Amino acid sequence: KTREVIITAFSNPELFPIVHEIVKQLKDIDGWSFIALKQPRGFSFKISIGDKQLDVKNLLFTPIPNIPNGIQLVAPDDIAKSLSKGEDSEELAWLIVETGIGEKLTGKLEHIEFANSDATEKHKRPISELKNYIEGTP
Repeated sequence: KTREVIITAFSNPELFPIVHEIVKQLKDIDGWSFIALKQPRGFSFKISIGDKQLDVKNLLFTPIPNIPNGIQLVAPDDIAKSLSKGEDSEELAWLIVETGIGEKLTGKLEHIEFANSDATEKHKRPISELKNYIEGTP
């Protein structure tokens, strides 16, 4: 049975070439498969936050007007209240996006954070449209 290892750059595009070189150097190790960067897996998954379950496919996102390449993930109020403030919350937001659209595309973003459901209504979009938004396609 082949074991799989994902080498990540934590969505930092400056490190992508290094990760690809590492994977290239490791390709001949028997019984192991090395993968460069987290691959897109879609948003059909759930995460436990405290005693709540976040069904990620129901998240919305909105661009942050004053932060180029920044987005907010809009969580339902009960989930938003369960989120810790600061780095843990931001790390979770990055993890959700990386899992959904993959690390390469996430590398085009510069900031990701959570927002309450009262975020600007007209700019909210389903998280399933995030890939197209980042790629600039309708």
